[in-house]
Amino acid sequence: MGDIINQLGAKSKAMDVINSCISGLHFQSAENYIELYNQKFEDFLGYNELKRELQRVRVESLTPRR
Repeated sequence: MGDIINQLGAKSKAMDVINSCISGLHFQSAENYIELYNQKFEDFLGYNELKRELQRVRVESLTPRR
């Protein structure tokens, strides 16, 4: 049960890291965090959710604001 709590905490932190990205280096660090998350927890669905969120934030950061 403790492992599930750790996994949820790590996934929440990954989302926070992703949503704070504003530069290329930040996105690379978030990518590394996601890879470490996947290695530790082997959570395919969570891994893909984090990858999609990272891609969304990356595209959003490149889109000019009006």
